Amino acid sequence: MRLKLNKIAKIQSGYISRRKIESNEDGSHFLIQARDVDAHYLTYRTDSLIRFNPAMSRNDWILNAGDILFMARGARNFSVMLQEIPENLLAAACFFIVRVARKDIMPDYLCWYLNQAPAERYLHRYSGRGVHMPVVRRSTLEKIDIPLPPLEIQKKIVEMNTLMKNEQELTEKLAEKRKALITAACLQTVRNS
Repeated sequence: MRLKLNKIAKIQSGYISRRKIESNEDGSHFLIQARDVDAHYLTYRTDSLIRFNPAMSRNDWILNAGDILFMARGARNFSVMLQEIPENLLAAACFFIVRVARKDIMPDYLCWYLNQAPAERYLHRYSGRGVHMPVVRRSTLEKIDIPLPPLEIQKKIVEMNTLMKNEQELTEKLAEKRKALITAACLQTVRNS
C-alpha cells in the first residue's frame, strides 16, 4: 500500500519571524536552525541552540520527540528525526515539521524513507527555485508517495538503518585512528633519519 505523505502526517512550516530573531539568554523558547543539523550524518545538536522570546501565533508548533524536520531549502533536502530535545523548541522557517498522524507508521521509518533515492528524485523533479536556492514547496512535499509495509517490516528497516549508521561511525573513527597512527610513524621515521 502507498499513501501520499499528507494522508499519514501533518505538515507545518517552521517558525516565521517578521523581524530578526534576537538571542536572549533568558528566552522562553529554543530555536533549531540549519546550522544545528548535519546533512551528512542526519543528526542535530542541541548544545548550540539559541534562546529567544518568540511572537507566537496559533500556527506555530512546539516540537515533540518523534517529529521529523525536513530541510526545505538548499541544494540538499533531507530529514532528521527528533528524539531528545529541550522543552519549548521551535524549528526555523527553513524546515517543515512532519508529525506522523497514524499508528500504522513509525516516525523513524518515515524519516528514513524521506532520505531515500525515490523521495530525492521526486523532490528534485518537482522542487521550485527560490531567488538564490532550490525550495521545496509544502504542496510538493505533501504529495510524496510513501510505501506502507507492515509495522514489523518498518521496525526491521529502522533497526538495520541504525546498525548501518553505527557501522559507518565506527569505520570513520577507525580510519581516523589509522591515519593518526601512520602519520605518527612517518613523523617518527623522519625524526630518526
